[in-house]
Amino acid sequence: MNFGTAMVIGTTAVATTVVGCKDESQPEYWVEKLNDKAWKPRSIKRLEQFFEDALTKADKDLTKPEVQKLLDQIAEPLTKTYVDDFDALDTKTRVSLIKLIASFRDERTVPALKKAFEEYAKKPKEKDYEDMKWAARATEDLRKAGKGAELADPMLQAFLKLKYTSQVGGVTYKDLTAAMLVKPEKSWAGPLRTVLSNEIPKPKQGDLDVQKTINNETFWQVTAARILGELDDQESIEPLFVCVLDPTKGNVATTAIMALVKLGKPAMDRAIKLLKGEDEKLKETSLAKMQKFTGAKEPPKDEPYVQMAAIILGTMGRVESLPAMIEVMKAQKGGNQALIAQEMAKIPATDDSKAAFKEVFEAQGLDSRMPPGGANSLLSLTEAASLFYDAGMVPWLLERAEKQKGSGEDLKTFQANISVTAMKLMKADQAEAVKAAVEKYGTKIEKDSFKQAEELTKACGDRVDCYLEKVEKSENQDKKNQFIGIKA
Repeated sequence: MNFGTAMVIGTTAVATTVVGCKDESQPEYWVEKLNDKAWKPRSIKRLEQFFEDALTKADKDLTKPEVQKLLDQIAEPLTKTYVDDFDALDTKTRVSLIKLIASFRDERTVPALKKAFEEYAKKPKEKDYEDMKWAARATEDLRKAGKGAELADPMLQAFLKLKYTSQVGGVTYKDLTAAMLVKPEKSWAGPLRTVLSNEIPKPKQGDLDVQKTINNETFWQVTAARILGELDDQESIEPLFVCVLDPTKGNVATTAIMALVKLGKPAMDRAIKLLKGEDEKLKETSLAKMQKFTGAKEPPKDEPYVQMAAIILGTMGRVESLPAMIEVMKAQKGGNQALIAQEMAKIPATDDSKAAFKEVFEAQGLDSRMPPGGANSLLSLTEAASLFYDAGMVPWLLERAEKQKGSGEDLKTFQANISVTAMKLMKADQAEAVKAAVEKYGTKIEKDSFKQAEELTKACGDRVDCYLEKVEKSENQDKKNQFIGIKA
């Protein structure tokens, strides 16, 4: 027998067998199986394993050549499977597939991500739809990289249908919000302004449906306000003001104010006009909404629009608003006057603003109250005085502690609070005077805090870098040492 000839024939036969058959250890085999309905779930699972193995070997770096080589083979076939077979796949397989596709962070998967948003917008579900969570995570990263522009509108449409109170909303809203805040689109402004115009009902004891409506609207409107602030959309100024002026939208107001801050001088000008009572449209809106909220027969007399305008201007912190605030504050009385003074303290100070603040402060009694929540005016202004960051106010504060009219626990509380503000503001050469006030008015809490403040001022003097170093020390965030962090 000719063994040489037999060996050649045998080798040729083996070679033919290898070439003629697909190798299960290669991704190509499983990509081809995606077209077979019976094999589809198993194929998706096997390709997921290929990806995880490649990513592990690449130290989780998606940009490594070996990972990219695999994605060249599987990204588009898997994307096509999700898009084409969306309705045919069972929920578990479909969610596993979009989770896998989303983890690629690959622009070739955009059709699948788009499909996840579009299907939800078309047929919103209360549960069993995690697809959008994974799509949103991928979209966030793709948009950061300047990719996936075509996902903008489907993402917006899905957001407009997403109920915060649903199971889907619970697992999705954070990721979807994060994705929308990455390079938000100008085209969103109109729909988002419409969202802000939606009414939010007053809560009713025991009515869960009303509470769900409140929670859903709050989610939509808070998110809309955040995005409109990022878009620098001047047409949004009025809708944002209306949100702030509507007492049913208290949970939206803070975000709306921050959006107005980002909208800059035009928003400040509108706030000044409202503060002066010269913006008739917003003024009437404020009075009507407050009357409806309280159920009163007549509009309120305490000018709630002045209060909210002052809060907006204080949060903006723009020095050019001070003259108008001082002018209106002097013309006001009672709680509104105190509120404007409090908000004015948040703005970089001028000699005029400090003098006006002191004048209002000295006019307050121990039982004076201020809107919107009825806080004690004198205690609120005592705390606000620290926002001037001016040690020059320390002698005046100590004088007020001595001269304030009144008696009993209210006076003691006020004087103790004065000593705390004085500690926050004092320089080293003022420590003795402040110490005397603390010994006279303070409790053990104030006395212990003074020791920390005194040590800090002696150690740092006027050196800003020293105070910054103390702020950053983790031990100064502990309850025991927190006044060091506050003083610094």
